[in-house]
Amino acid sequence: MCPEKENKMQMLIFKRKNLLPWMLLGIFVSAMAILSGCATPVGVSRMGETAVYKQIDSSALTTNSYSSYTAVVLHRHGLKEEDFLDDPAKFIRNLHEIATNDDRRDLLLSLSELCFLTAKKAKADQEMQPIDNREFFYSPTPSETIFSTPKPVDPKDFFLGSAVYAYLFLMGPGDDPPPGAFDRRFRLSCDLYNRSIANFMVFTDGKVNLGDKILPMPVGSLHLTIKTLEVPWDVKELDHVYPADAFAVHGLSVRNRVPGMGAPILAVRKKGPGRPTAAAVPATVFVKIKGGIKDIETGHCVAEASIHSTMSESDIMVNGKKIPLETDLTAPIAYTFNDPILWSLGLNLFRMGRSLFEPGIYPIQPYEAGKIPLVLVHGTMSSPVWWAEMLNTLRSDPQIRNHFQIWLYLYDSGKPVVFSATHLRESIAQRIKKCDPSGKDPALKNMVVAGHSQGGMLTRYTAIDTGDAIIKALFGKPLKDLDFSPEELEVINRYAVVQPLPEVRRVVFISTPHRGSLLVSSFVRNLADRLIALPKTVVQAGTELLKVTERFSSAGRLKWKMAHTSIDSMSPDNPTLPVIAALPFPPGVKGHSIIAIDGDENPPEGDDGVVAYKSAHIDGVESELVVRHGHSCQMEPDVIEEVRRILIEHLNDREERK
Repeated sequence: MCPEKENKMQMLIFKRKNLLPWMLLGIFVSAMAILSGCATPVGVSRMGETAVYKQIDSSALTTNSYSSYTAVVLHRHGLKEEDFLDDPAKFIRNLHEIATNDDRRDLLLSLSELCFLTAKKAKADQEMQPIDNREFFYSPTPSETIFSTPKPVDPKDFFLGSAVYAYLFLMGPGDDPPPGAFDRRFRLSCDLYNRSIANFMVFTDGKVNLGDKILPMPVGSLHLTIKTLEVPWDVKELDHVYPADAFAVHGLSVRNRVPGMGAPILAVRKKGPGRPTAAAVPATVFVKIKGGIKDIETGHCVAEASIHSTMSESDIMVNGKKIPLETDLTAPIAYTFNDPILWSLGLNLFRMGRSLFEPGIYPIQPYEAGKIPLVLVHGTMSSPVWWAEMLNTLRSDPQIRNHFQIWLYLYDSGKPVVFSATHLRESIAQRIKKCDPSGKDPALKNMVVAGHSQGGMLTRYTAIDTGDAIIKALFGKPLKDLDFSPEELEVINRYAVVQPLPEVRRVVFISTPHRGSLLVSSFVRNLADRLIALPKTVVQAGTELLKVTERFSSAGRLKWKMAHTSIDSMSPDNPTLPVIAALPFPPGVKGHSIIAIDGDENPPEGDDGVVAYKSAHIDGVESELVVRHGHSCQMEPDVIEEVRRILIEHLNDREERK
């Protein structure tokens, strides 16, 4: 061995000998650290379940970072997070190129999530514009820090890209199978798709453009066409479509959301004659993508957008599979009722007999053949908006939504009951003739009418055959013993001789004062007489009825002070009330009572503060439920659940009759 090599070898041996004690010391210290429980480079730390699932469920939808699924993809391909933070658009283009040469489907989910994250940041940077006097904006939590981008990007392009990639992940072509129902990524991608479409709509100003268009995306472009527009109104009547996600709901107990795919929207009808306020119905926007990821750059990727009214549709077919439509059933109700005019209707009609709305039936959805009408009749000094809670709950039930259509009846609750009852009967007949002039829809011959308080008294008039009963109560004699002039007979036949409406097959009474109200004293009647200004036509008709009554009634059974207003009509002294309450239901008609008792009393004692049990109870009903509430119980869950039970029973009876 040469001297030079020998010297190097000796130096190496010397260094190793000197390093050996230090190496042994390092091993000893490491071993002691492990034994003493210090942190290790790789390991676990015990945490609460909430913290663990926050880490598991973290995504672009819930934080300002991507999910662990995307982290796996980036790590696999050696992509660095800082590169995404520096230039998201360039990063997404690079990942898109990788995905065109890699059949693994999880790349598409990562592209969708990164597009959504980029769009969310860009949207937060922009100045938000008000939507119909309501603000819609993204507000990060104080603990979150949004990354910055070097160049401004159009959030619309990236929201569209997120929706397209999410759709391709769920249903696009490829050898790698799509996620199953138990895959956590399945719901994440559905929500990315839904929310991306909803956000995309915000930037298109809520207008429906029926023309084809070429839309830019982070990579390439998309050819979009409007294929289907299935809303219950003519397109010319459609004012705006708003994402349901743009609105927070207040005043209702729950927000009913049907899970699925698509962006839930509010299809808003324009104001017009007889429609001084806007009305909204639930609908869903669904965008079907034709093509794969390789078609995006070439411009051969095509999207077909469709808008479906979810009052009548709940799913669509895609690639031979039934896809449920995501639906928000509560936001349209809250939007429609979000107008002070509607909440002042009851008082204005009660006091003055007039409002911006004509009394009558107002369907909450356009007529649909085959669906049974449920007519809801409000009480005194009230209006249809007080059915909001029941509407919200009943419409969320698939059986009710698929088989019933709800009609709201608005009336002047200050008028005498007999006048309002006549108007209700005539309004039902007019609505049926308008909906089905040829009389071919059997559902319209199977109606259910439900009324609260005074509304229950009006409801009673749709399903009774009075014969001479009211005549005897008013005049003390049967009709055959009275000598009416033709003019007098016309008045009597309209208001005092009632036959059941053949279309009404079931009635529901809620806190109904069949025999009068506890609160109707002579003082209250006199006060109401001063406050209520009845229309001249009602006063004239009432005067005519009074003259006829007094001329033939030796006992003076009905005085004008007892028939001037609805308050008079609900007086326990009214001689017609016990007569009407005792009338049997006509053949083929079924009745149900829901009676409130505010307290611990048991029937026949107790009352709801306005109506006593003894007044609300009538014989001959199919069912009677006593609930522990005050008078305005129509918004309570157990009352709504009983109405639902009755409606399901009605459906079952119809099936048995077939």
